[in-house]
Amino acid sequence: VKGEIIELPTVSAATPAVSAPVAAEPSAPAAPPANKKGDSGQTVRVDVTRLDNLMNLVGELVIDRTRIAQIGNDLASRHTDQVIDEMLEAVGHIARITSDLQDQLMKARMLPIETVFNRFPRVVRDLAQKLGKDVRLDLVGGDTELDRSVIEVIGDPLLHIIRNSVDHGIEGAELRAQRGKSAQGHVKVTARHQENHIVIEIEDDGGGIDSERVKAKAISSGLIEASAAAKLTEREVLQFIFHSGLSTAAQVSEVSGRGVGMDIVRSNIQKLGGLIDLETRLGEGTKFTLRLPLTLAIIRGLLVQVKQQSYVLPLTSVVETLLVSPKQIQRVNQREVIVIRGQTTPLVRMNESMKLDTPASRVSQDLYVVIVGLAEQRIGLVVDRLIGEQEVVIKSLSRFCGEVPGINGATILGDGNVALIVDVNGVVNAENQKGKPHGTTV
Repeated sequence: VKGEIIELPTVSAATPAVSAPVAAEPSAPAAPPANKKGDSGQTVRVDVTRLDNLMNLVGELVIDRTRIAQIGNDLASRHTDQVIDEMLEAVGHIARITSDLQDQLMKARMLPIETVFNRFPRVVRDLAQKLGKDVRLDLVGGDTELDRSVIEVIGDPLLHIIRNSVDHGIEGAELRAQRGKSAQGHVKVTARHQENHIVIEIEDDGGGIDSERVKAKAISSGLIEASAAAKLTEREVLQFIFHSGLSTAAQVSEVSGRGVGMDIVRSNIQKLGGLIDLETRLGEGTKFTLRLPLTLAIIRGLLVQVKQQSYVLPLTSVVETLLVSPKQIQRVNQREVIVIRGQTTPLVRMNESMKLDTPASRVSQDLYVVIVGLAEQRIGLVVDRLIGEQEVVIKSLSRFCGEVPGINGATILGDGNVALIVDVNGVVNAENQKGKPHGTTV
């Protein structure tokens, strides 16, 4: 946002002239610690636009760092020479410095999630009073930091889930007493770092979600036929709460019951390339788990190959990788599926999804399958080869190619070739539009 600023800590060595006279004054009190909060001499106000420009430059450095490292490795594999060894040493040093520079700039763009959490106590208090409920809200991990671009998007989805927990989840005092619970309901929001992601959990000790009620509502709303619904597992039924127009509220109020909101929550999580999972125990409570990327500028991805073309799958969307035998592939409603730990997961052949005009793989070959998640759904992407994990810089294609279905951008690899970054959201939605019955994914 133009004009927005962020305060950054200055390097202490950069201001010796300011601190020296204070220290030389005999009667002056002891100088405050350098990191004391609110010390105006220790921060610099920087326009966010400058940080964004710096991030773009660091992204270019990351690309060139990967390219130089690849060239160095190629030379080392062909020749043995002291000069090459020295060059590889210098390349390694540049790689470390570039990584440190990237980390420091990423930290400069980070904001604590408590800037979002601070909105919740008043909302919960006012909503609880309106509904006549006694609700305690616990916020844990407010100092967990996120990129400002993620912070701007995640606030409204979190707020909606919390409002749902207070309205739908927490029971009235009489019902809680009948179930042997304390009169005061409890909603807990936890944020923590996990590898290159942030995990946010919203948990309540309310009545949970009745899957049979959700199933009946989905059937009456025309989302699925009764015969198909009877074959769904409880986990598959619960995904219907993310469909627009479906609500299990007994009556419509100004708080809830219109069947809008959870579909928007899912949409916003998808835009961030994150995952949302749901666990519920009837009569005991519900927990939503959100898994989000720390930043949207530079990501870690799984590099795969499909018919000589390289693609990057964001690791935030990757659940697991499998080597699948052709015997494990079944067909349901003319679609290829595999069963993973009792759950039916549809398969998508990336060469067909990306419209690569190449001959099909031999039927006898084992297939590499990458299980990716989008919100509560899981699908398996069939690829030719798994190359490995790599840090990539996202470059937009919209300026040059417009919006490309199934593609979120591109990046330059160490060998100088361009790899396309797969938009898992677009691939899953495209598959859903092919007439697949609801409920066949997890």
